[in-house]
Parts: sequence; C-alpha cells; structure tokens
Amino acid sequence: VAVADTSVRNLQRSMQQVQDEKAQRSTQIAQLTVENKDTEEKLVVKQNELQVLVSKHEEVKSKMLQSQEQMETLRAKLVEENRKLDSRRNEHDLLKSLVDNLEGYPDSIKFLKKNKEWNNDAPLLSDVFVVKNEYRTALENVLDNYLNYYIVANTLEAAKAVSLLDSNNKGKANFFVLDHLGEYKPTASDAPADAVPALSVVTVDEQYSELAKHLLGHVYITNDGADITQIALKNGNVLVARSGKMIRGKYTFGGGSIGLFEGNKIGRAKNLERLAKEIVELTANTNELKKYIADTQTLITGFNSELNDKAIEQARQEINRLQNHGINLANRIENYEQLNQNADKRLQEIQEQLNHTHESILDTRVELEKIIADMQALQETIQTAENDFRAVE
Repeated sequence: VAVADTSVRNLQRSMQQVQDEKAQRSTQIAQLTVENKDTEEKLVVKQNELQVLVSKHEEVKSKMLQSQEQMETLRAKLVEENRKLDSRRNEHDLLKSLVDNLEGYPDSIKFLKKNKEWNNDAPLLSDVFVVKNEYRTALENVLDNYLNYYIVANTLEAAKAVSLLDSNNKGKANFFVLDHLGEYKPTASDAPADAVPALSVVTVDEQYSELAKHLLGHVYITNDGADITQIALKNGNVLVARSGKMIRGKYTFGGGSIGLFEGNKIGRAKNLERLAKEIVELTANTNELKKYIADTQTLITGFNSELNDKAIEQARQEINRLQNHGINLANRIENYEQLNQNADKRLQEIQEQLNHTHESILDTRVELEKIIADMQALQETIQTAENDFRAVE
C-alpha cells in the first residue's frame, strides 16, 4: 500500500506538472494568437499602402511617359519650326537686300527710288501684285514690259520724275498714272475653257485694283498640257501657259525657255511683308514651344519626385518582414498546440495509471483498514485488561 501511495503521489505530481506546462503553453498560445492577429492586421494595412503606392507609381509613370512623348513631339516640332524660321529669315534677308538695292532694275529706277526730291515712296508695279506661287512665272512674263513702271497718283509726279532723270542724265523711266485710269469696263466674252482668269490668282491693294483690272482683266492662264495655238481668242484676250513658256495675244505670240530666277521679281515688296509677318509668327511659335518644353520638363521632374521607389521598396520589405513574422508565430502556435495535444494524451495516460493503481490496491486497503481496526480493538481490550488488573492489585 505504501508503494502504491508513493506511486500515486508521483503520478499526481507528474499530472500537476503536465497541467502547469499546458496552462503555460495555453497562455503563450493566447498571447501569440493576439500578436499574430495584430501582425495580420498590420500586414493588411501595409499591403493596402503598397497597393496605393504602386497604383500611384503606375499612374505617375504613365503620365511621365505621356509627358516625355509630348516633349519629344514638341522638340521635333520646335526643330521643324526653327528650320522654317531660319529659312524664312534667310529668304527675307536675301529679298530685302534685293528690294533695298533694286537688284535687276535699271539705274533710272534706282536713282528715283533714292532721290528725296521726288516721291520715292511710289511703288513699282512689281511691288504691288501678290501672285499665287504656281502662277508667278506666267504673270511675270505677261507683265514683263511693265514691271519696272512706277505707279504715281497723277501726271505731275510722273513729269517731275522725268525732269529729274533728264537733269541728272540718269536715263528713262515709265509710269502708270492712277487718275488717268478711270473705271475698268470689261468686254463681254466667254472665258476660254479650262483657263484660269489672271485676276483670280492675284491679290492687290484696293487703290491699285483698277490698274490690275486694266492689265490683267483680259488675261487667262491655261494648263501646260493645253494647245495654246488652238484655243479661240475673243475680244483681245491674252492666253499664257501656266509655265510661262508661251504667251499668245490677238496679234502676238511669244515665249521660250524659262530662266532659273523667273517669277521672283513680281510681288517682291509684298512678299517681303508676308515674310516679315511669317517670321514674327514663327518666332512667337518657337518661343511658345520652348515654354511648353520647359513646362513639360518641369512636369517630368515633378513626376520623378513622385515616383517614390524608395517608399515602395520599404513597404515591400516591411510586408516581407510581417509575412515572415506571421509564419513564425503560426509555427510556434502550431507547435504549442501540438505539445498541448500531447499533454492531453499524457494526462489521460496518467489518469488511467492512477485509476489502475487505485483499483489494484482497493482490496488491500480494505483488508489493511480491517487489520488496523482489529489491532485497535485488540489494543483497547489489552488496555482494559491492564486497567482491571491494576484495580485488583
């Protein structure tokens, strides 16, 4: 019985130890579960932060790429506009030199243009007409004999110019006198088939419109493929091939090869004005493009600062840390739960051993208790006898 009691006490101590260890692990499991839940919540928050950062990164990157493409387009356009501007400036400078120096004009024209005693602001016929490019050669050949004519308001101006030329021995000059022109009255006639009226391709200031009508109201431009010799002429009309190689009038026919620079004399002054205007516009365009490019570059620089690759990398590292920490916590919880399961089995085994021990010594304990009771009764009988014996003595 004593051995059995010792065994029971040992089993009870083992059970208590297992229960204590289980309770300790359960406490740790509860703590780790709370920590794991907190880690999971932090992980969700950090993953959402990363998603926001990545979305913003992609959005900014897309905007930056669009801005870069836009800037490349602007730069290409700037190169093209600068090329046009350089071309127009070169053309303007060359043409201005020709106009200022009256290249291709006789000395008499140059003399009058520079003479302050005369109205040297009077234009030449070649200065007042602006002709569409594809028709300039044709009309220059039609007007060839008149391009050096000055246009004056009245006879007095013309006479004064002639007098200056004579007194200075500077040759001769011719003049169109505006107040002698009167209103142009065209002769009624059908235009030649497939021919372009010269007046439809010419632009001229209002004060010179009557002069233009007198000179070109009866002139028609034919396609180069047309047989100019077979087209009927009516009422003094003049036909000129678009190339300028042939000119046919009622009593005249002329033409021949076309020089390299033909078509460049007519409308010089007006073309100079047009070029000056284009240069102003192109300069404004290039300045605006430069500003757009600078603004776009500033925008791209701002986008670069918004990409925030470092924050994304830090968020990813923190997510990896939290994921690893969560895995570690889950493993620890799983291990503790496994240990508790093993503890439950151990407690069951100990309990079974205790039950078995109790059952195995139950009869012996009853017999022991009976013997003890008998011994106690015997001792009491002996004690009574001793007491009686002492009383007899």
